Amino acid sequence: MLTLKITNPISPDEVKLAMKAAKTSADFKRWQIIYLVLTKGVDAKYLADITGYSKANIYAIVQQHNHSKTLDVSTKSRGGRRRALMSIEEETTLMKGLETKALKGQILSFWDIKKLVETKVAKKVSDDFIWDLFKRNGWTKHTPRPHHPKKNQDSQEEFKKNSRTVWMPASMISNQN
Repeated sequence: MLTLKITNPISPDEVKLAMKAAKTSADFKRWQIIYLVLTKGVDAKYLADITGYSKANIYAIVQQHNHSKTLDVSTKSRGGRRRALMSIEEETTLMKGLETKALKGQILSFWDIKKLVETKVAKKVSDDFIWDLFKRNGWTKHTPRPHHPKKNQDSQEEFKKNSRTVWMPASMISNQN
């Protein structure tokens, strides 16, 4: 069984101050682990029961503290764009350029935009990437409303003029007459 030991020089009072200054519960728990290992010499199984972290996490936290130069045990947030093909600024400039073309009617379809993006990033991109790009930049799909090929505009206008203003079930209409 591995023994936990703090090799990075820090006093228990400094750790207590850091625990009080912790902004998140995760940071507090990490400082609590350092404090208990430093002052009580407890093992990872006991700390795992107290904090809810796994034993592997406990060992990793102590190791991170021992190898750290800044005596900080906080973690970086997991959010972000790790595998982004373009930065947000590049995306917005690309979409602004496309917006001017779209307003002039020079972009006809999704495929035109996909080709432009693929040349910009120099690799093939999925359809989902393009739709996500649209969503991030506030674009929506606009298509003309479909109509029947045999529609008769004159009969539609006549129907609008001669139709009742109040709609009722047919059974009520026959009762009124």
